[in-house]
Amino acid sequence: MLTDAQKAGILRVYDVLWDVKNSRGKSIAEPFSFLPDKSAWKDYYRVIPHPRSLNGVKENLDSGTYQTTQAVFDDLNLVFANALHFNEDGSVIHNDARTLKTTLETTWAAEPELNPPRPSTPARPVAATPSAAPYDDIDASPVGATGETNWESMKPRDKAGDEIVRKTEGSLPRWKGPSLEGWMSLEGQAAREPYKVYADIISRLKAVKDKGADTLVSDAFTRISEAAVLSELSFTTPMSLALIENRVALRGYPAPKDFDMDMARLFEKGRRWFEEGSKDYGRILILQRLYQGLTSSTAAAAALPRNSNQNFASIPAGPGFAKPLHSAGSTSQDAVTTYRIQNKDRTFTDEIIFKGMTYKSGDYVHLMNPNDASRPIIGQIFKLWIPDNGTPGERGIAVCWYFRPEQTFHPPQRPFWEHEVFKTGHFADHAMEDIIEKVGCQFMTRHIRGRPKPPMWYPNWPLYVCDSRYNDRDRVFVRIKNWNSCIPDELRKADFMPILPYERTVMPRKVDSPFLHGVKGPGGLMEEDELRRKSKRAAERTARSSALPALDVTAAVDAGVKTEMVPTAGVATAEVRPPADRSLTVAAGGRAALGGDPTIETLPEDTTRHFDRDPRTGEVLWFSGPPIQRINPEAFRPQYSLEYLAFLAKKKAAVEKERARREEEDEMDTDMEGEEDDDGQGGPRRKRVRSDSSSQENRPNVPPTLLESLSRPYQPAPAST
Repeated sequence: MLTDAQKAGILRVYDVLWDVKNSRGKSIAEPFSFLPDKSAWKDYYRVIPHPRSLNGVKENLDSGTYQTTQAVFDDLNLVFANALHFNEDGSVIHNDARTLKTTLETTWAAEPELNPPRPSTPARPVAATPSAAPYDDIDASPVGATGETNWESMKPRDKAGDEIVRKTEGSLPRWKGPSLEGWMSLEGQAAREPYKVYADIISRLKAVKDKGADTLVSDAFTRISEAAVLSELSFTTPMSLALIENRVALRGYPAPKDFDMDMARLFEKGRRWFEEGSKDYGRILILQRLYQGLTSSTAAAAALPRNSNQNFASIPAGPGFAKPLHSAGSTSQDAVTTYRIQNKDRTFTDEIIFKGMTYKSGDYVHLMNPNDASRPIIGQIFKLWIPDNGTPGERGIAVCWYFRPEQTFHPPQRPFWEHEVFKTGHFADHAMEDIIEKVGCQFMTRHIRGRPKPPMWYPNWPLYVCDSRYNDRDRVFVRIKNWNSCIPDELRKADFMPILPYERTVMPRKVDSPFLHGVKGPGGLMEEDELRRKSKRAAERTARSSALPALDVTAAVDAGVKTEMVPTAGVATAEVRPPADRSLTVAAGGRAALGGDPTIETLPEDTTRHFDRDPRTGEVLWFSGPPIQRINPEAFRPQYSLEYLAFLAKKKAAVEKERARREEEDEMDTDMEGEEDDDGQGGPRRKRVRSDSSSQENRPNVPPTLLESLSRPYQPAPAST
């Protein structure tokens, strides 16, 4: 609770902020006193997660909401940080916010009754409104042969960044658990003896042994505390395998769905209890995959072996071991993936509900890895399908695989982002029973700006970041330039995976190669010479396929020039090309063209701040000249005024209306003439005179119709005498 002295000190700071005036003598704090109107500034509330105003802080202070002086300072500081983040650099409101923020920090530190505030990092200003520079238009720079990235100019992750991430994730809702649909059902004899079915399933789970050992996989459950409650879980009740066995013995499950949901909670707790990559984590996933197979269709359950060398997965090989179907050297034990989605003998569907979860195109999932259960496959669903000639209840998904760092070949000095994965060109068909859980995966340029909003991701789900593709044939990385090219076609026009933004950019941490820390995987370390050879071979293959001379990149790598691997559409080859040097010296023709030893100066910050910068490198964007294909403004200049175009539209409508009226009269006259002929009163049928301009002489003293008036050319009225 704040003391009276502290409240008095805060009010003095508040008064000082209001006393700051501009050149016209007006307080610059006035625009910050109220929040923007929600109906007029919808973009503001989409970009700013925690809006604050000076009057709102004052009201909270008067009502006793604040318990510490730090909380008051944080809210006052957030008033100006929000303005710095939302408004354009150099604008009046941006400059006033910076002035008031500095005044706040100085005045607060001078008050003896107020505790010094924690060091805060100023909000990173943006160059334009939040609608500018959408994430999918950002052109990423290439990944060099040495694995260097171009994020060095960005502020590294620090404790302030950790706090921003924590607050943002804390403001998102937690996942409440699965729905009540898509659970196990029993039929026939099994429905009459459900508890025997439950007991048999548990017995099968407890009988599974580790590969090449006599230890039981289910021993992992004994190392999970029954009463422990984790913040990452969707439930708060005690849960263990022994507890479920006891409920089965006491016949405590009214329906198969209740037993199925308890087992799902048990596996969820196991996944959060053990660290991903650990042996016990892999054991939990093996038992979950077996359980999901046992509770699927009868045919699939009967086909499951007692023990499995591929962890009960529906595919024989995973990332790093699988080969494309029908490729040279592939066998039935590793031929798994394709470079395009198959559509033969299957019917695609929009969604599938499985174990209380609704899966759709675009969802990221963990899948059972047949080679290493402790590292599940990371994939994005592109299609959901039902086989045309499959067994009842059989369903599947077509998934694009993402590789982990330990599933790639890379130099030992290559750094990785924390939780980084790499998109590949491998597509594989998986049974629904292979799905372990939903996860999230963000493109790098969005990952540094915020967290995904539900239902695409919840804070208690795993989250990965992707910045590059990986070509496992040539063992090279390709910086992704357009994230839209990586997601299903039907999602490219929408705002895929929207975010709740941070108050400033927060970079992920860098980590070393996992192989330097003893991690095992199908990938490996390779030296620079080997990388250069593979890059050169990839360039030669591309050159042969396009009948172009190969690009010698060996010298470029030796000279320290970064190279970019550009995938060729439809094939798994890549082209290597050095990025263009866009420096002023090169644009002028080199140092020789400048004459002698030219002096190269750096533009001062007061000048460069007026120009746009590359969002990745922070370099000033410039162009050596106007666009080559100039647009002729005369070609787009309007030829008529809006008033004249409106007159033409009204004239056309009037003409059409008059024409319709005349046609209706013609039909009525024709009907009347027919009636006169039919009554026998004689005479030949009368010839009707049409009211057009050619027969106007037959209608003396009759004023012209509207159609005739509009059809006549314009003639000015004669001058009066």
